[in-house]
Amino acid sequence: MAEGKGRIVWLDAAKGVAIALVVAAHSIGGEWSYVLSPIRMPIFFVAAGFTLNLVKWQNRKYEFFCSRVKRLLVPYFLLELLFWPIWSVRGMFMPRVGTELPPIEALGGILGGNSVDLPLIALWFLPCFFLAENIFLWAFPAERKVGVRDVVIAVVLSLLGYKLSCWTHLPWGLDIALFAQGFILTGRWLRAKELQNISDFWCLLLPIILLAVQSHINNYFNMAARMYGLYPMLAYAAAIGGSIMLMRVMQLLVHDTASFPAEMGRRSMAIYLLHPFVQIIFSDILLLTIVEGDYGTLFNLWQAGIPIVILGILLPVYVSRNYSQKSFLRYLGL
Repeated sequence: MAEGKGRIVWLDAAKGVAIALVVAAHSIGGEWSYVLSPIRMPIFFVAAGFTLNLVKWQNRKYEFFCSRVKRLLVPYFLLELLFWPIWSVRGMFMPRVGTELPPIEALGGILGGNSVDLPLIALWFLPCFFLAENIFLWAFPAERKVGVRDVVIAVVLSLLGYKLSCWTHLPWGLDIALFAQGFILTGRWLRAKELQNISDFWCLLLPIILLAVQSHINNYFNMAARMYGLYPMLAYAAAIGGSIMLMRVMQLLVHDTASFPAEMGRRSMAIYLLHPFVQIIFSDILLLTIVEGDYGTLFNLWQAGIPIVILGILLPVYVSRNYSQKSFLRYLGL
């Protein structure tokens, strides 16, 4: 297993590709992303299950809780609350920003942590991921081997999360965090099974089939919006299969710690946190200069979207490499 400084290189690369897909989905409209939509966010839950050491944290749950507050919730509230007054003011003078939320409702959305209620910098994943990891630590025993009991617990929690999401969107994406328990367990199973020992049929061929069928008959998969299509079990299977496929492909292709996909994975937090700022700044520049229209117009212009995606990846990586130890950026975990 190729590792660099305690990290798994190919797993970093898989996360790097996934975060690039996230940036692209936020910047470029069109049906191109339907096929890949089940991979983008689920793979981060699968990767968490792959790396989460239950034995280490089983009797240190409070310490784990505090570490995740620092790692996930502090950056979330710092950036959202910093951006909230800027967003409120700029909405008065700049082109339409893609949301009709008045400032007070936007502030409530920040406290609630759901993407549809947030201003333009929608970092819903951080509080949701915080809940998902803590739920997993409490719900599953520390044994390395994944047993029938674990599968039953994951299925029950995932179904509960799905049913709750059909009723309401719970604060901090609690319903999504429950829905994702099967993804985290999949990562734990892959670690115990060892991904390289699983046949290419299960790792490559079947996931391709699942993703194709999902995109053809079940349409768009969007965890933030609780969009799982008419066949949520198909969406779930496609998400698991697609995550395994991407991880296996990166395991086969990426072995160098200096590869850029692995670098993106190591800097995925910086990309996730900072790419909305890059997107907003350059979108405003384009709308004030050469593009007539609003953010919907830009979203459907590949000529604008592709440069924004490239900058939305490269600039956060540069900031993380060179300035991550600065006091404020250190609080963001960059």
